[in-house]
Amino acid sequence: MPSTSKSKRQKTKKQWQVMQPTRNWLELPSDVMASILSRVGLHDIIENAEKVCTAWRQICKDPSMWRVIRIDYPCQYLSYERFTNMCKLAVDRSQGQLIDVTIAHFGFFGDFELLQYVADRSSQLRRLTIIAYDSLWCRSLTEALKKFPLLEEFSLYSYHISKEVVEIVGCYCPLLKAFKLITTRSSFYRENVARCDKMAITIGENFHKLEHLELIGNEMSNIGLQAILDGCPHLKSLDLEMCPFIDLKGDMGKRCSQQIKGLKLPDDQ
Repeated sequence: MPSTSKSKRQKTKKQWQVMQPTRNWLELPSDVMASILSRVGLHDIIENAEKVCTAWRQICKDPSMWRVIRIDYPCQYLSYERFTNMCKLAVDRSQGQLIDVTIAHFGFFGDFELLQYVADRSSQLRRLTIIAYDSLWCRSLTEALKKFPLLEEFSLYSYHISKEVVEIVGCYCPLLKAFKLITTRSSFYRENVARCDKMAITIGENFHKLEHLELIGNEMSNIGLQAILDGCPHLKSLDLEMCPFIDLKGDMGKRCSQQIKGLKLPDDQ
């Protein structure tokens, strides 16, 4: 009897599995399908998804699909020239509706031309993220930022961030509310403190309307932090993770706690 009961259970399970309906992706509502496709990446949309059927091709050509673009070289057997043309096609398809762009590996693949291409066709841009691996990229930043007067959020990941870059952003982006500067390094040196303090002072002098600031991995001292607190009275959040030369044990710590609602300390994870 036990073996017969087990056999029946296995048979019932197999019948249940067979009866499961097969999902037809082509029958999904266009807005749902657009949401799914937006997650597969620029390269896969243009090279694969839009070639599936007419309906998907129409979705992939809709300007609303390209309001957010991440430009990240796919590291496949694809020439940089072809990849650049694909990125330009994505910008063109946005028809001026692009509001959020991320350029990864900036400078490594020579993305100066791409940034300028975006700037010339995306006056409505609100969010810009640049992930760079050297300081050469800043030469192309000035001309591009002149064309982003509505920019509200700027995130920069780089090994070296100078006060000149901060001055450029402060000069041409008066509506900036969120500024993220993440220094990508594994070691910290006290000889960099003076340079980082100058950058922090520049933030205090140029970003009086700033509400959110992240300075992860920065080597500034309390001198730079004080300049930020003095010059940015509207700060709601401040991230000081991995800032080894900040000392918040005394009055500076009390001031930060009183002035900033969302405060992340150097030792926070």
